Amino acid sequence: MSQELENKIKEALENVKVWQRVPTSVSGVFLVKAPSKGMEESIMMEINPLDERGSPIKRRGIFLRQKSHLNSFLDVMNQESVGELLETLEKMTGASEDRNVSSVEI
Repeated sequence: MSQELENKIKEALENVKVWQRVPTSVSGVFLVKAPSKGMEESIMMEINPLDERGSPIKRRGIFLRQKSHLNSFLDVMNQESVGELLETLEKMTGASEDRNVSSVEI
């Protein structure tokens, strides 16, 4: 499977501009072609969850090249205090995820 996946990635990024996002079958996960380093391909994975309209929630997400970096981010994000800090910030700023934006029918 690894060689097959590698071939799919190379094919998908063959005619893509540098920094262009290529969606994957995993919602919120993109492949990004970065500027090359010499002869070596530079490819990253971007994690940027999608909103209710299917658009990425941030202009740029988290860019990763190594599984160890993903594990490090997950370790930090899974700490209970990080969630508590965000809840406090939401209360302080009035930001809430509960707001539903409805579309305007034209």
